[in-house]
Amino acid sequence: MYVESHSITNQAIERERIYIRHRVSEWQDNWPFHTHDGFEVYFFHEGQAHFIINSEIYVLSPGDMLLFRGDVLHRPNPSRNVPYIRSYMNFSADYVQEMVGADWQQKLMRLFANPNGLLVHWDGEEAGEIGRIFRTMQREQREKAAGYEWMLQSMTAQFLIRIYRKSKQSGALPAAAASSRKEHIVREILAYLDENYRDSVSLDDLEAFAHLNKYYICHCFKEVTGMSIRQYVLRRRINEAKKLLWLTDEPVEALSERLGFTYPMHFSRMFKLMTGVSPRKYRQQAQAANRNPN
Repeated sequence: MYVESHSITNQAIERERIYIRHRVSEWQDNWPFHTHDGFEVYFFHEGQAHFIINSEIYVLSPGDMLLFRGDVLHRPNPSRNVPYIRSYMNFSADYVQEMVGADWQQKLMRLFANPNGLLVHWDGEEAGEIGRIFRTMQREQREKAAGYEWMLQSMTAQFLIRIYRKSKQSGALPAAAASSRKEHIVREILAYLDENYRDSVSLDDLEAFAHLNKYYICHCFKEVTGMSIRQYVLRRRINEAKKLLWLTDEPVEALSERLGFTYPMHFSRMFKLMTGVSPRKYRQQAQAANRNPN
């Protein structure tokens, strides 16, 4: 298990309230489940990939756009056999409100209300236009010409309104239909784990739930998500721990027990391994910064 790190995204949002990348092709040996500040607009240009958001699995096609909150667990699982090209934009809620006002900000934030994300598909020429929007916005942020802050904020508001219109015209999809039996199985397992991750879930429990061989379940889960069931449950527990550490004053020992850890020392060790700081240090930093857990 490796340390979760999305400090670049969080630092950019804290500094400028927006972070934009266009046609990213970098490959990672590991694609962790993670969270970060703000909201995300993700656009898939080319490749073969699953994208998991909370308990939903999206089977991506070129032109697919995903909209989701940064504070829900998510990760891509791309194929190594072809290039994986994507663009994305992360931003804070107040960044948009300043430009469009409270009424429109509320409408636009509905695009991100589903905890499992939202899919909007762009065909042909429209997909090309979306790519050009990302390119123009990234260039504006990178070059920082006179008045770029207002230009970029205006572009972001117009971009989100265009996405909002598209979702109303063609109908956005709250979930992608499973295209294979394995994806259907894993979607059910993710939903089960999301309800029961605080408990001591065994492979026998999953076998009884899915009425399938437990080793086949493990094989499907690893193939679709890119990580083991054990790793996912641990990541899910740590993500919930971050929220509780920020929102409550519950003692670390009680919190670890509530999240299914047998020993507080094991919880603290896993938390530090995955976040880089101890639970108590994380609580101090999150509450001092007075921001959402990430």
